[in-house]
Amino acid sequence: MDRTYNKAELQHLNTKYGSGWIRMPENQKEKEKEFVLYATGDSSISGRIYVALPKNITVADKIKYNIM
Repeated sequence: MDRTYNKAELQHLNTKYGSGWIRMPENQKEKEKEFVLYATGDSSISGRIYVALPKNITVADKIKYNIM
């Protein structure tokens, strides 16, 4: 089972370890309170980029965010 995070935890992780390595979807709904971090195929000079998506995602979401 994947570890889930809330929005405050994700924001803390993103600032603690350097800004920009966790991407959050812009159109997240208020009811989506638990997120899972997924590694993407994208990277920067600082390392791999992760995306925080709601617990239940579809195959279309995986394709959209280039999830490995």
